[in-house]
Amino acid sequence: MHRILILTHEFAPFRGGISSLAQGLATGAAGLGHETHVLAPAYHGGTAEWDAQQTYAITRFPGSTCSILSLDKLTKFAILCRREIAAQRPDIVHAVDPAAQMAMTALSRLRQAQDFFFTIHGTELLRYRRELFPGVWMRGAFERVAGVTAVSRKVYEILMGNHEIAPDKVFVSYPGVDSRWFETPPTDRNRVRAEWSARPDDFVLLTVARRVPDKGHWRVIEGVTRLPEALRQRTIYVVVGDGPADYAQALRARAGSGSVRLHLLGEAENARLVETCDAADVFVMLSEEQPKRLEGFGIVYVEAAARGLASLACDTGGVAEAVLDGKTGIVLPYYPTPEAVAQSLERLIEHGQSREAMGRRARERARDFTWHRHASEVYRRFGEMLGQRR
Repeated sequence: MHRILILTHEFAPFRGGISSLAQGLATGAAGLGHETHVLAPAYHGGTAEWDAQQTYAITRFPGSTCSILSLDKLTKFAILCRREIAAQRPDIVHAVDPAAQMAMTALSRLRQAQDFFFTIHGTELLRYRRELFPGVWMRGAFERVAGVTAVSRKVYEILMGNHEIAPDKVFVSYPGVDSRWFETPPTDRNRVRAEWSARPDDFVLLTVARRVPDKGHWRVIEGVTRLPEALRQRTIYVVVGDGPADYAQALRARAGSGSVRLHLLGEAENARLVETCDAADVFVMLSEEQPKRLEGFGIVYVEAAARGLASLACDTGGVAEAVLDGKTGIVLPYYPTPEAVAQSLERLIEHGQSREAMGRRARERARDFTWHRHASEVYRRFGEMLGQRR
């Protein structure tokens, strides 16, 4: 068994992919019997009750998420990491977000850090490559790190193609999903659909993601506008997630001009997310690559799959590893045209048996994506790497 310290600037109550991964790793590691500790922000406080219910220890520090462009915040975080390492004396120090990676790299240059490990998500690699400050800060970091896990094969390829790192230091381990996605009993689907004024034969598309342009909401709307009129009138597009008000206004305007039945629901708690998935017919997220953002894997597709939903996605980042084209959903070529999106939507709407078969396969495959499995793979490999260095 190991003493594990997870360093992160994204953690509950903050919602997001890195926060989910950090929580899942901590829960999985503690469940395996590892002595697990997390260093995370306090945000606005009020976390003591939630923290006390966890199976691992949490040290909170004042603050919230950290910009990797802030020298002052990164320096303060590095000092906090050094103090926590001295206090906990872990044998595995795991930096799971970019701020933690940069903090540990700085400490290693000052010879104030023991062996440390990274989880790489993909977006940070683009920023290290294209932004001056983080790029200079992280120069040589992957030569210093003891080991790295990438969240997808695509992220592994980007890392190996752009940074100096020994191949035997890197491995791929897909993230997990919370057990509630499997354990929660089926929802009263009609009750939830009634909130959207859905008729019995209506077809509900669902996106759960930050409400920002790179998640491709507008591509879905453009696709729906090109459906045959009878299908378009039956189609409802539900979006869960917060984002800028001006982008929401633009989505509403485009949906209105195209007679698309759009519902922007904002952020939702975990139980509500499960209910919303149960009330939908297909999960859809057509993510776009941006100069500084990449969909490294897309665990949200697997969460939807756990509730039996097939997905419509496009081949960007590691998405094609989360959704298997023709088996658990449809994966369109990157930058699909509105016509291509409409054709795939029409196929999913009109061929119910095929769609439901995809959903069943998706749910069965999703059972392999557990935090217990992910934590077991990650800390077994990190432990082996640690043993080889000593």
